[in-house]
Formats: sequence, C-alpha cells, structure tokens
Amino acid sequence: MSLLAVLGSSALNYAFTLLLGRWLNLPDYAAFAAFTSLFMLTAALPVAFQQATARHAHGANTRAALRTGLIGGAALLLLAPLIGPRTGIPAVWVAGFALTVPALVLLGAWRGAAQRDGRAAAFGWSLMVEHGAKVALTLPLLAALPGPAAPVIATLAGLLLALPVVRPPRAEPPAAGQVPAGRQSGGTVALTVVAAAQSALLYGDVLLAGALLSPDPAGAYAGAATLARVVFFAGWAVQVAAFPVVARRVAAGERTGPLLGAALAATLVVAGLPAALLALAPAWSAQLAFGSGLAGAAPLLPLTAAGALVLALAGTALNHVLASAGSGALWRVGGAYLMANLATLACALLVTPEPSHLALAALAGKATLILTAALVLRPTTRRFPHVLPRL
Repeated sequence: MSLLAVLGSSALNYAFTLLLGRWLNLPDYAAFAAFTSLFMLTAALPVAFQQATARHAHGANTRAALRTGLIGGAALLLLAPLIGPRTGIPAVWVAGFALTVPALVLLGAWRGAAQRDGRAAAFGWSLMVEHGAKVALTLPLLAALPGPAAPVIATLAGLLLALPVVRPPRAEPPAAGQVPAGRQSGGTVALTVVAAAQSALLYGDVLLAGALLSPDPAGAYAGAATLARVVFFAGWAVQVAAFPVVARRVAAGERTGPLLGAALAATLVVAGLPAALLALAPAWSAQLAFGSGLAGAAPLLPLTAAGALVLALAGTALNHVLASAGSGALWRVGGAYLMANLATLACALLVTPEPSHLALAALAGKATLILTAALVLRPTTRRFPHVLPRL
C-alpha cells in the first residue's frame, strides 16, 4: 500500500503541475514552477528525516526534526528578499514557505516512523491528503486569488493538513541500552546531501531559467522541463522496484550483476519510450499536455527529454550502488550528484541566456553524471566483481 500511495500521489502531483500550464500564462507558470523547484530542493530535509527515522529502532525524531526545520526555515526567511528576485519567485511566497518548513521536516520524520511501525494506512493517507488537498483547494482559490498564488497557498495548506493524519501514537520510553532517535543522526546529513543534490539536478534548471531568462522564455523552459520529467519518473519506477531486490541479493551473498544489467535495460525501455515520443513529436506532446498554453515549450522538448533520460539511466546505476553498498556509499553517491550540478551550473553560466542554450547546458551537466556514476560504481564492482562484465 505504501508503494502504491507514493506512486499515486506522485502521479497526482505531476498531473496537477502539468494541468496548470493550461490555466497560467508564461510568466505565471515560470513563477510557480520556480517555487515548486525551491520546494522540492528543500524537501531534501524531510526525505532525509523520513529515511533516517524509518531506520531508527524507536521514536519519531520529533524534536530533531523541529529543530532542523526551525533552523532551515529561519535561514530561508532571511534569504527570501534575495532568493525571490533572483529566481523569479515573489519574495512573499518564499517567506510564506519558510514559515512551513518546520512542519515539512516534521512530516518527513513522522512518515518515517509510520513506515517503520507498519502504519501503512497512515503513511499512505498522509500522501494522498497532502496532494489531494492541494488539487481540491486550488480550484476554488483560482477564482479568488490572482494567478499562481492559488496553487502556492494550496501546496502549503496541503502539507499542514497531512500532519495530523500521520501523527505517531504516544511514544513509549526506549528500552534499556537503546539510543534515542534524536541522537542517531550520523547518516541524516549524508541522506540530506544525496536527496538535495538529486533534486537540484532534476529541478535546478528551472530555477536557473528564472534567474537567467526573462519571464516568457522562463515559462516556456519550465513547461518543457516539467513535461520531460515524465521520462525521469518512468525510470524512477524501475529504481523503486529494483532497490529492495538488490539489497536482498547482497544480504544473501548472491550475484547482483544481472540485476544491474536488467535495471539499466528496463530503464532504457520504460524511460526511453516517452523520451522518444517527446523528441519525435514535440508539438503534439506539448499540445496534449498544455493545450494552447505555454507557447515555445515544444522546440525545447527534445533536449529536455534527452536530459531526463540520461538522468534516469545514471540514477539507476547509482541506485544500484546504494542498494549494494548501503549507507557507506551515501557520500560517494552524493558527490557524484554534486559534481553533475556544478557542471550544469558552469555550462549554464557560459552559454548565452536563451532557452535552447540553457536546455543544452542542462543536458551537458546531466551527461557528466554518467561519468561520475561509473566512477562511483568501481568500488562496488571490486566488492562484487560479477557486476563489471554486465555493464
């Protein structure tokens, strides 16, 4: 049920973002897409707390999550006047989001506790309430609020409404000799780095578009980048399915090489099909997704789709490393994503500020992840030499 809830809520959220392209003009869509990208980058904190808490033997990490959320929210609030104008996001949106960051991080920690404790219904319903409420609230708010302010408010309201759904039961005291959850934070920083670096590679180009392009071209780029993410999400489904299988094989001392080859082949097929469609029929794809809105997105789709496919393939390889080497590989995987982000930023700053050039820069940055992923795979292949012949 948990996996179905994750996939269902992700699909709902993605469809919602696409449909907004039919209702918002180019500058408004650029602003909302940039806000969504900032939200997803910050979501690295709750993702890290969710995974860390799910591994703890006891507790919901409530105090540590609130403390981290308050620090992160305060930093974002102070930076709101700088981040907003630089990325095309109204500063008041950034400030409003900053006030909800503690709740966002707490939501991640509580979801991790629900996963660990087997409260699948609470975990699943919290996801559906968050994204379902966002969709349900946006429609009436669009009639009362100007432009993209409606989905922004609905997004923040959705995460607040999800909190009571997944609130953990009254905590019991830890058993003798058991370390409280709040003290088991060794891997949380590494998890945060990996999640943030991956999100930055997936969503950061939209923030760069807001910073480097004028509103109309930024909106066209945001539309193309958003539509192309269907390619990545298709590959991500393969990663979700492969991770536990690889981990079980490693724990049993069995061969994992065939699984890596199969996962890469499955990613190429599952993600390659939508990538080919976007590249070969960009005008039809943009018309299907956005209707007559977001003019200018179609010519960018071949490049953004190629970038998403490259990211999906490299992500599958790095996912195999995490499943094979466990927490010891977190920093190596995070470093691979960070290097690709630096390459993307460097390429974006070197090209002229045009949507097609930015799309090419983003593709080049994602392509470097193939190289860094190969380097990260090498220590894993030394431990499991049967992997190398399968690559």
